[in-house]
Amino acid sequence: MKRYLRIYRCLLQLNYHRMFIHKTDTLSGVFGSILWGFFSIIAMYILTARSSSVFGWSRTDLFVLVGVFNILIGGIYRMFTSTNFDRFVYIIQRGELDGLLLKPLNLQFALSCWYISYHYILRVILAVMYTVFVLGLSHVPITFFSVLSFLFLGVFGLITLYSFWFLIMTSLIWFPDLYNLTELLYTTDNFSRYPPQILWAIRLSVFIIFFPVTLTVSIPAKALLHTATTTDAVMLVAFGVGLLYCSGKFWQFALRYYTSANS
Repeated sequence: MKRYLRIYRCLLQLNYHRMFIHKTDTLSGVFGSILWGFFSIIAMYILTARSSSVFGWSRTDLFVLVGVFNILIGGIYRMFTSTNFDRFVYIIQRGELDGLLLKPLNLQFALSCWYISYHYILRVILAVMYTVFVLGLSHVPITFFSVLSFLFLGVFGLITLYSFWFLIMTSLIWFPDLYNLTELLYTTDNFSRYPPQILWAIRLSVFIIFFPVTLTVSIPAKALLHTATTTDAVMLVAFGVGLLYCSGKFWQFALRYYTSANS
């Protein structure tokens, strides 16, 4: 574990310097990230323009939900994880996985943690300020317990989403030409901006497949709103641990069928 912590610290430093080398890309990334965060708030405002509640969630609850989405998914997850999944497709298509297999590193670690997009930090900061503002405007108290519960459940929400992505991306071992698979996953992440009940209204099959994704944001948001139950917490933790275990096992199974670029 200490070895991987040292490696990750080096990766943090390398990506920090890389950010200043590609200044134009960094600035465009910052602008685009903030713009998408703003659009998500506008979308929620439009959704609640003629209704004070949606599936039992009040307008205030929904605005907190979109704030938590921008903290966890639009900010932290995009910063540490999703960039690596963008690279995932090209690694398999170009045969670069062969080289990673030869490295003395855990392959899942090498695929998931190599790049960090620091330009999302500003989006996280702005999302935190926005969420605190909405909670204060709605007279919802911010307590030590609610913040601690949010952080705990937020970690398992991110684990759940990461594991869901990794399970789907593993299918590239068999179907390497699915180069736009990450775009599909980015689209499914948008489900987490809305209450889980909205999927039930769409279709039962959609609800079953993407239900864990909606929990990644809704349950941490409930913690801030003081409405999260023990059942909610246990369910999110169970999904996080279960999907993480399954993603690792499925990846090991898929590698048996990997055809290297040299064979």
